[in-house]
Amino acid sequence: MASLVERGVAADAGAGARTPAIGMAAYYALGVLALANVLNYLDRQIVSILAQSIKADLKLDDADLGFLLGTAFAVFYSVVGIAMGRISDGLPRKKVMALGLALWSSMTALGGAAANFAMLGVARIGVGVGEAVANPCSHSLLADIFPPQRRAIAMSILLSGVFAGGALALFLGGYFLEHWDAMCTAVPIAGACEVAPWKAAMFTVALPGLPLALMILAIREPARATEAQGSKMGFVLGEFATAIPPFTMLTVWRLAGLRGLGRNMLIAALLAVAAAILTHLTGDIAQWAAFALGAYAVVTWGQVQSYRDKPLYRLTFGDRTFLLATISTALVACVGGAVHVWSAPYAMRTFSIPAHELGLSLGVASIAGGVLGVLLGGWATDRWKRSDLRAPVGITAISLLGGVPCILTMLLVEEFAVFIGAAFILGIFSALWSGATAAMVQDLVLPRMRGSAAASYSLVAIVISSGTGPYWAGKVSALTGSLTAGLLSIMILVPIALYFLWRVSRRLPHETSEARLAIARQAGEPAHA
Repeated sequence: MASLVERGVAADAGAGARTPAIGMAAYYALGVLALANVLNYLDRQIVSILAQSIKADLKLDDADLGFLLGTAFAVFYSVVGIAMGRISDGLPRKKVMALGLALWSSMTALGGAAANFAMLGVARIGVGVGEAVANPCSHSLLADIFPPQRRAIAMSILLSGVFAGGALALFLGGYFLEHWDAMCTAVPIAGACEVAPWKAAMFTVALPGLPLALMILAIREPARATEAQGSKMGFVLGEFATAIPPFTMLTVWRLAGLRGLGRNMLIAALLAVAAAILTHLTGDIAQWAAFALGAYAVVTWGQVQSYRDKPLYRLTFGDRTFLLATISTALVACVGGAVHVWSAPYAMRTFSIPAHELGLSLGVASIAGGVLGVLLGGWATDRWKRSDLRAPVGITAISLLGGVPCILTMLLVEEFAVFIGAAFILGIFSALWSGATAAMVQDLVLPRMRGSAAASYSLVAIVISSGTGPYWAGKVSALTGSLTAGLLSIMILVPIALYFLWRVSRRLPHETSEARLAIARQAGEPAHA
């Protein structure tokens, strides 16, 4: 009997002859997971429009804001997400997803109670921990539910929640900043009007999380042969031991002995030295300690997989195509992400626009441009890929190059209407590549590895983009006194990203399903179940 791995790869390779029927259960799963992605990015990005109020209330500078807007969330998202990749491949994904949604919603509410930088930082870390489940669980579920011919458009619909959530964050955050003084009188809670508007906004956006978590539990999940056997708690603890220091060192020692432990300790020492040097140069210990922790956890996870699951390692961290694709898209995300999270604070400082009007205008521009772009990108990629496997890379390059003049326009114009128009067009270009690359990552691995692959790709991308982009722009702003200078400085990454995309494009035509299966087999993937 052919193994499930063989049948899954064969289905992916030979599905071009006929597209299987897609039932209502699949569309329910897609709809609910897309709504979860809306909350994911609503809770994640609400701090952007609230940043000016948070800065004044908690007495922060732009470097502190950069840490809160990016690093605090991203690094711990990455650390936990490393374990979540394998956990989503070994446990019922809908249950893991529901638990994560409940957690990140609770931590968003906790952020509303923060009284200082440290408390808000801990809350943002908690949001990152909860949201780490989202990509591996949702991407893996949809890759199993939808056939290859519809996978990019399904991923694009899922990822449209990114832009809907981001837009809602701008609108709701701005509305609360302007109108909470009037709204609070209708809230039947003693002392409601004594709560700062930014805190009330964070409490409110956290509310839908628990009901939606229950809806996720109703998803009809496809059966898999890869779910963990035996103690589920032991499996989960074992996976976290591969991600959370110092337990990572015990895991490496158990799998690879003193030689492997020595290599791991050398990695930790080099990252510690780099973090110390950067802290000395910038004075920002929280930023570089957190970034070093995230980088160590990601590298260690790759090292662990090289001992524990060689086929998975060989198709992800041990594969040049996968790494080049991940690095290139991380650099693209770094440029777009920094501009996105700082666009509301920038506009509030540059234009004399009330917060609710700014949030509405920027939110409408973001959601209209983003949803249009992500759906157009998914559709175009599916069509282009029929004749050229390089389609995801081509779409990403178009996305990057098309966004550059939009960013320059936003940062150099004096008219608010022109700024919003450029933001809308930037939303289209910035969104083109997300569904395409998510589907490409799934195409580069075997069916049993889909959650781990999504986690690997997302984690490296987020450590690089969210862990450095917002902080970079904020730090340059703090040093120069100009947020414009901070955001323009990010543009140096554009030619570097294009170089890596070019390298991926040279390799991608050879990465067929059969070729990837052959690589896995050479690394020890069994031929039969």
